[in-house]
Amino acid sequence: MLLIVAFAVIISTAFAATGTIHIVFDNGQIVENAGNAYYEFDVQAYISEGNEVLGIGMIYVEYPVSVFGDVAIWNNVVKAEKTGILAGTIPDMEIYLYDIIENDTYTDVFAITFESTFMGNANYKEFYSEISNDPLAPSNLMHISLLASNYGTGYVNYPGYIEGINNVFFNYEFENFSGGLNISEANEEVLYEDPNPDPVGSLECKNFTARWKKNVVKLKWLTKFETDIVGYVVKRSENGGEAVEIASYKTDPTLLAVSGTVSKYAYDDANAMASSTYTYTIEAIDIVGAAIPSASVEVVGKGIVGKSFPNPFNPSFVVPFELYSSQDVNIKLYDMAGRVVKNVVNSTHGAGQYELRVDCGDLSSGVYFLRTIINDHVNTQKMLLVK
Repeated sequence: MLLIVAFAVIISTAFAATGTIHIVFDNGQIVENAGNAYYEFDVQAYISEGNEVLGIGMIYVEYPVSVFGDVAIWNNVVKAEKTGILAGTIPDMEIYLYDIIENDTYTDVFAITFESTFMGNANYKEFYSEISNDPLAPSNLMHISLLASNYGTGYVNYPGYIEGINNVFFNYEFENFSGGLNISEANEEVLYEDPNPDPVGSLECKNFTARWKKNVVKLKWLTKFETDIVGYVVKRSENGGEAVEIASYKTDPTLLAVSGTVSKYAYDDANAMASSTYTYTIEAIDIVGAAIPSASVEVVGKGIVGKSFPNPFNPSFVVPFELYSSQDVNIKLYDMAGRVVKNVVNSTHGAGQYELRVDCGDLSSGVYFLRTIINDHVNTQKMLLVK
């Protein structure tokens, strides 16, 4: 392959087309397919000046051996698909415009050669697309896919140490380009990380509590020690459902690890519904991004108090409420002076719907206050007795 290109250089040194060819590597990403991971990227190009049809060229790709292994072509790690100006066919003829030939150049470099079937034949040039001269909209040449064998990071790039690098592209007339090859944009990052790395951090969680405070569930936890912990993530499942993340150290600085001998943390869940039962889990995230489940706690639904009726009333009214689990219920009626005039109930009730009738026939007309406490949740309603 290299000898063929060298021959092409020799026969064309007397002729040169104006312009510089710029090679671009772009859109690199990891794609999962059938249990395998592939790193895919696009090869693009544009010319700094002039209007030319590419006749022949070579794309060299240097890659991180730690991710893809060595001798990529030999080990069948590489796949290449012609795109853009290389993908077309000559109208009414079942002949592809270019043929891709793949070869290993070094243990960490392979080359892909494209060549026009009819290069030099002016009768066919009009059927070929010209290379873009707009750096913001380069022409697509090919899409390359590499099968990843290990987690890791690095770059794919067009290596600058290739011998004769400025004479690996020719136009349709077998002319090379006076400005040679610019590869400053021919590099893309490879980022293939283990989504579930083995943890390197450790901690001991002494306790984890969660309780209702008005309409908020307040979470608190205490750690005895933390080693290589970055921060905490709070997850919540509702009524036995799937746990979802509701808070993270990435957006809440109060959840960043303190890394002290004894560290205290707190988080308020203001989006909890009184009718639901929740399981909260805290996960410690270590320096490699591994999640370490640390503790879980369940918080049951506290209950809902409805409006007492009728109001005004004479001489009795009904207190409606609904419990979603066994709860302590305390209901009292106060006069305007703050004195308790009726102890309606003070006991534990199981889950269910309730309507407690309160008889006030022994009270005089006036304004009273009904206070209902279910665990820590307090509800106060003004009641008017009219006789």
